[in-house]
Amino acid sequence: MELIRRGSVGPEVEDVQHRLGALGVPCDGEAAVFDAATEGAVRTFQQRRGLIADGIVGPETWQALVGASFALGDRLLYGTRPMLYGDDVRELQRRLNRLGFDAGYDDGLFGPQTVDAVREFQLNTGLLVDGIAGRETIDNLLRLHRSHQEAPVAAVREREELRRPQRRAIAGTRLMVDPGHGVGDPGMTGPLGTPEHEVTWAIATALEGRLAALGARVILSRGPATCPTPSERAQQANAEDVELIVSIHCNGVASPAGCGAAAYHFGTDAQISDRGQRLAELCLSAVVRETGTVDCRTHPATQAILRESRAPATVIEPGFLTHPEEGRALCEAAYQQRIAAALTEAVLSYLAGNAAIGP
Repeated sequence: MELIRRGSVGPEVEDVQHRLGALGVPCDGEAAVFDAATEGAVRTFQQRRGLIADGIVGPETWQALVGASFALGDRLLYGTRPMLYGDDVRELQRRLNRLGFDAGYDDGLFGPQTVDAVREFQLNTGLLVDGIAGRETIDNLLRLHRSHQEAPVAAVREREELRRPQRRAIAGTRLMVDPGHGVGDPGMTGPLGTPEHEVTWAIATALEGRLAALGARVILSRGPATCPTPSERAQQANAEDVELIVSIHCNGVASPAGCGAAAYHFGTDAQISDRGQRLAELCLSAVVRETGTVDCRTHPATQAILRESRAPATVIEPGFLTHPEEGRALCEAAYQQRIAAALTEAVLSYLAGNAAIGP
């Protein structure tokens, strides 16, 4: 889709404004004009949803806007490609998990694990076993309620995975390095005019080279002149059956004072990925230690690369491209190599099962 951003006008902008208003995020600006008020409302929505709060309506934000409009029971839920996504699916997953039917994390995606959980629920409640969450299945689910529960099976499985035996070598592991943005969505611009997608590409290829030299099989999610969607990157990671994903972005704000590194892992108000959180903590710790920048902490988020991938994943932002000094440093080859070295250290620590997290 074409990005809807500051300066856009027309019915697609008005649609975004109406959807935001219906979700309790009113736009006080001019109708059908993507002005400062609309940008602010989009940022608020993105923050609430755990998305990158850039004020731009791209594929992820649009999917979240549409998905947020569905309540459980509004539509028939079934397995399809692309997978159905929405708040109704997320509520279905939460309710199934509370009753002990493993629907995985409440990521809002009606994928194979959720289909299997629906089937198991139907089998146990005497319904037609078809994996489709129609009116009868949902009515039966709504009648059952458990106010408390033990950790979902998915969470227990992740914690057990963290206790796996340490690796002796990285050789043979399959990893994905995801350079954020691309030519069709260049991201922010540095102090000297360097676009974000070039910065992330430089860091990603430096990281890929270091990991490959150690014997890892590293998949880059894009090339220097391509721009797959976040969902396509997650699908590629799943198809390649990678063991972890490191997605590289830059941060930025309107104020030039903002600086520091941050990292993100999958998480909602109910669940988080323990493996993703650990990977994020290791990556952030290594970058802060290497560069001396401010530690802006790790945060739960729901970007597609975190939500739709089976492997533990992190989005690492090693600095603010909008900061006069840090932005210049991020565009320098030597600094990019230092970040790549730090991320290599973090990946090795994660794969080795190193329990020490933090400086």
